[in-house]
Amino acid sequence: MLKFNFLPKFSFIIITAFILFTIIGTLTHEFGHIAVAKYFGYDTTLDYGSMNYYRNGYLEDENLKEINRFVDKYDYNNYDNWPDDVKFKVEELSQILEEKYPPIKEDHTIWITIGGPAQTLITSCIGLLILFVRRKKGIKAFQLIDWLAVFTALFALREVFNFVSASYSSLLYDKLNFHGDEFRISRYFGYNEWLIPVITLIIGLVISCYVIFKTIPTKFRFTFIISGLIGGVLGFAIWFGFLGAALFNSKICF
Repeated sequence: MLKFNFLPKFSFIIITAFILFTIIGTLTHEFGHIAVAKYFGYDTTLDYGSMNYYRNGYLEDENLKEINRFVDKYDYNNYDNWPDDVKFKVEELSQILEEKYPPIKEDHTIWITIGGPAQTLITSCIGLLILFVRRKKGIKAFQLIDWLAVFTALFALREVFNFVSASYSSLLYDKLNFHGDEFRISRYFGYNEWLIPVITLIIGLVISCYVIFKTIPTKFRFTFIISGLIGGVLGFAIWFGFLGAALFNSKICF
């Protein structure tokens, strides 16, 4: 049930909160990948919208540092025009690195990929559990802990956004190869690549609808929905548009 009354001050708070939690959700998702990679003993780096993992010691290897010095000196995107002796040296160093650090195990890759969506959904379920327990106790007045639980529970909206974004790309641009975690997980296990995205979409929708239409007080719902849409879009645009790149001018090692 919705009451179509708009609360301007409340709207400003919710928009700001959605911007903040969009950024928090993005980073904690990547930390989900990192946590699993660290468990398997890999060195990891964090960027504002992604992470990478490497064999232990790879990032500090002198051969890699020498390659990076060449990359800094020459334009990597113009590799074909590099001096032949430099290209030969880089290829030689790359070969040494390949022999020194064996390929990453496929089962490790699968679990590290799962780590991101798992973190997102586990966090969402924790928020959902807090809301459920407080409702069972008969606590009706919404307090700060309830709003925090709402926003953590709505981390599941990431799964909805990912599915909608992929569907949009598929329908309008005929994109066929998707690199999102859920699609990769489906491919790893030999399923149709849309299977896991559909499952996580359903989970995300169920959690989000319960939170919005069953826990948030009626007088706030309309404003919350409108402000949430605005704040979510703004959060994504701000973080991936300029703020993330500005704060992460270099990758952070863990």
